[in-house]
Amino acid sequence: MGHRFILIVANEPSVEREEEYNEWYSAKHIPMMFKFKGMKKASRYRLSGEGRENSRYLAVYEFDSRQDLEAFPKSPEFAEAVKDFDEKWKDGGFERKWGASYELIKSWEKIESIV
Repeated sequence: MGHRFILIVANEPSVEREEEYNEWYSAKHIPMMFKFKGMKKASRYRLSGEGRENSRYLAVYEFDSRQDLEAFPKSPEFAEAVKDFDEKWKDGGFERKWGASYELIKSWEKIESIV
C-alpha cells in the first residue's frame, strides 16, 4: 500500500447544540460516510487549549488512492450523507468552516528503544 490521501473538514457547532452535534456525527454521519468503500479511516478531533479563531472540531477522512478521494464527492454515499446533513442542520446550529484535501509527502515516527 502506498501513502494515503486525506480530506479534512473543519466544523463549528453552536454551543447549544454541541452535544447533539457530537452524538449525530459519531453515531450517524461517520457510519454513512463509511458506506463509501474507498474510505479507509475517519478520525475526529476537538480543539485543545486556546485558539478560538480556529474551529473547535476537525474530521479527517483517509483514502488509499487519489482516485478514491476524487470519486468520493461524486458518489451516491456522499450524496446520501449530504442530504442527511442538510436535513439535520437545516434550522442552524452548525457551521462548516472549511474543507481541503491533502496528499502525504512523507511521514516520520519516533520509535523509543526499550532498555
